[in-house]
Amino acid sequence: MEMLRGQRKTIGRAAGALVIAFLTTILLLLGFAFLLLKLQLDAGRTEIGILVIYVLSCFIGGWYCGRKAGQRKFLWGLLTGVLYFLLLLAVSALGEDALQPALTRTVTALVLCAGGGTLGGMLA
Repeated sequence: MEMLRGQRKTIGRAAGALVIAFLTTILLLLGFAFLLLKLQLDAGRTEIGILVIYVLSCFIGGWYCGRKAGQRKFLWGLLTGVLYFLLLLAVSALGEDALQPALTRTVTALVLCAGGGTLGGMLA
């Protein structure tokens, strides 16, 4: 019984962190879209801006999850970042015709999401 309660807490903690990370992503992307409209940035700066939004979102989600966990905060942050990346990859795969995105972009996004979540968890 106690083990089941612990598993529910774990799932709830990770789900809450993902919800917070995606809400942060939505808000930041809306602000970034407004900046793109006003400043008319090129494609290179747009991609960098989106990666920064991923890192900030994972950082905030990892910070939240680390706060709730109490111990092994960096691992909870890492878990949040990796789950965020996997969910982002799944959503991206639904929106595109080809399932194979560029490998370097995918690995870069994974490392940045995992790093942002880990840093957030460590600072929680």
